[in-house]
Amino acid sequence: MSQKKQFSVKFKMFQHDEVIIFASTMAQSRFFLTSFLLLLSGWVAVGLGLNDSVSNWIHHFCNHTTDNFFIHFSWLAEWLLIVLAILTGFYFNAKRGLVFGIGLGIQSIFVALVKTWFNAPRPIEAKFFQLRHIENLEIHHWQSFPSGHTAVAFFCMGLIAISIKNLQNSKVWGITCALFAAGIGYSRIYLGQHFLFDVCTGGTIALLFLQLSYQYSKKLGYDV
Repeated sequence: MSQKKQFSVKFKMFQHDEVIIFASTMAQSRFFLTSFLLLLSGWVAVGLGLNDSVSNWIHHFCNHTTDNFFIHFSWLAEWLLIVLAILTGFYFNAKRGLVFGIGLGIQSIFVALVKTWFNAPRPIEAKFFQLRHIENLEIHHWQSFPSGHTAVAFFCMGLIAISIKNLQNSKVWGITCALFAAGIGYSRIYLGQHFLFDVCTGGTIALLFLQLSYQYSKKLGYDV
């Protein structure tokens, strides 16, 4: 067999193995699988040109009770969720928690840089649909892309899901963590702070950084 054919065969085998490893990781973790499916549905909507209409519908599917709920629910992704995730990671495995903590820090810097670089208008500035007034809510005007709250939520809930994966009913907890993270993303659209596109991008970035942290932690042998 020629060197060119040998290289081609090895490259295809490498691709095949990488796909198997990724699929196995997704299948083993209900969090990754559920998050992937939720974000995929969002990306399909964006791809079909429904970014503005879906964002508008979510923002106006409301009442006073849900307004208050989502204001406080969205706030969880600012500090409380970060602290809870890091403490959970360190409690179950300090070394692994450190790796994921660094990963979250790098992700936060990356998201901040992207926000600053694009400085994309938020719904109130883009004016693709009419924003309603929500009491006790400060509306931001710029740096819409991507959603930092959503990125934090998916990463932190993923860290919690990975940390408790050996506990009883961990599969149920994995799905619950994914739905919780998606709920944070939903709240950002509901409150008129982001578009669906921003939220899907934030969630996707988080899964990529989470997966990198996960694989690096495994490589170091930190019992993932």
